[in-house]
Amino acid sequence: MWTVELGRTGVQLPNLALGTWNIRDPAAMRETIRAAVDMGVFHIDTAEIYPGAEEIVGEAIRGIREQVFLTTKVAPQHATYAGTLAACERSLRRLGTSHIDLYLLHWLERDTPLEETLRAFRALIEHGKVRFVGVSNFGVRELRRAQALFQPYALVNDQVEYNLTHRRMERDLLPYCREAGITVSGYSPFWEGRIPRRSPRWRGLERIAARYGRSPYSIILNFLARQRDVILIFKTERVEHLRENIAALDFALDPEDVAWIEANFPA
Repeated sequence: MWTVELGRTGVQLPNLALGTWNIRDPAAMRETIRAAVDMGVFHIDTAEIYPGAEEIVGEAIRGIREQVFLTTKVAPQHATYAGTLAACERSLRRLGTSHIDLYLLHWLERDTPLEETLRAFRALIEHGKVRFVGVSNFGVRELRRAQALFQPYALVNDQVEYNLTHRRMERDLLPYCREAGITVSGYSPFWEGRIPRRSPRWRGLERIAARYGRSPYSIILNFLARQRDVILIFKTERVEHLRENIAALDFALDPEDVAWIEANFPA
């Protein structure tokens, strides 16, 4: 792994983060979170709408909170000024912590009062409840508006879907964020488990993986990680898969394999 600066904060984070959506085995997830921190994947991503996830994360990091960078998110249905403050307090209780490292608006809806959300974010920063703030699932136009409303503070993160069939952000969002000093995080690199295994393109990935003695998942992560300033958020409840994902960054794809992926999964 390598580190990525969060915005222009000076905070360095690993380029891999562990997600917590759709936890099926809480005990295994707790074990995997602690193993991830031990292995250097100390950025843990969660959200208030992930059923039971914040409580599980809080239990897993008890006693090691100072080693962990925590990201969580407020849902748009709670994103009024008062609703955001209340949602943050609930997340703090569930996580068992006095502060959240990175707090995001999970997505923007037509009725989300963005001015109120960002006013609440300012208050949370000023009261020491939140260190940094950002957004999730924002395009360039929405991001520009949020930046203008949040001055003089800075948004430091935009978290968006990023996998081989969702690469458009490389063309527009990522260049904009690089210029603006906003770090992009990419979630669902493995399509939230909905892998298109029956497609010819997946079989092509399997053929490439076989040449390296790796899994197709390793090939996917390796390819996406070529954007070295993007944080990749994956979710697993198995320590062996955690190790495999970390090891996916310790080799280089041959140019012809990169070209095949570019041609078959174009941005």
